[in-house]
Amino acid sequence: MKEVMIWPIYLDADKSLSEGRKISKEYAISEPRIKEIVKATQKLKYKYYAEEDKSYPGEWYNKSGRILIETDDSKKEILINLSNTIKQIRETKKQQKPNKKGKKRKR
Repeated sequence: MKEVMIWPIYLDADKSLSEGRKISKEYAISEPRIKEIVKATQKLKYKYYAEEDKSYPGEWYNKSGRILIETDDSKKEILINLSNTIKQIRETKKQQKPNKKGKKRKR
């Protein structure tokens, strides 16, 4: 087994490949957060270790965090799986939120 390091910027659709994105925009997501990546990692049943206080070297001023995953899968495979899982999690959250339009406020 090998240890694969995952930074949120690897999945960020708002970044270019030269800025650090590792997957195509087709799979990438907008503004990935470390907590979302942790949830996706748990859902995919990867062995992992999260370090939330770390900064991506290209953005040393932004403490985005990182995750170390132990697996035999390729890095690209992991990134695509994580991205697709985060998309599913976000979609599920959207469906669960009640529509607040039309409700009257209590005074």
